[in-house]
Amino acid sequence: MDTRRKLYWLGFLGVAGLLALIPEYFFEADKAPTQPPLVKSKQAGGPLSVLRSGELPAAAPAAELSPGRQQAVDQASRSPADLFAVHSWYVAPARQPVAFTPVAPPVPAAPVSPPLPYAFLGKLDDSQRVRVFLLRGETIFTVSVGDVIEGTYRVERISGTEMTLVYLPLNSTQSLSVGSSL
Repeated sequence: MDTRRKLYWLGFLGVAGLLALIPEYFFEADKAPTQPPLVKSKQAGGPLSVLRSGELPAAAPAAELSPGRQQAVDQASRSPADLFAVHSWYVAPARQPVAFTPVAPPVPAAPVSPPLPYAFLGKLDDSQRVRVFLLRGETIFTVSVGDVIEGTYRVERISGTEMTLVYLPLNSTQSLSVGSSL
């Protein structure tokens, strides 16, 4: 069992090493330097000092500089870019003028009389007139034609099955069922 484990790890590491070396030997033609290497400067500080100072050495004319050195000098002569500048692809849409149309104030609804607060209890028809008994809460009213109830309703007419009341503040009529004819 111990031998099997050793063989397994030996095989695994061998394949991993082989996979690591394949790009070194087979893909060497594809390797191309992306940037020419910088040549060491005779100045103290090397090529980075040229980049930091932004000055061209007075002793070396531009034609004598190596390509890497020339690139470093060109980069140093340009103004530094803001590395943390905010960039956005968003383009704000053009503002369209808004046409203001005056809105007429809403027409107030016509006032409506409240529902009748009275319930029919009964009616009495004697030879002179018809009387109707109404209930509101715990109060009982006995009314006939022409009577005003609590200053808000006036009894307009009483027929066999219906009583007509007028709501005085709005002068609107309402009807109440008063049972069947006698």
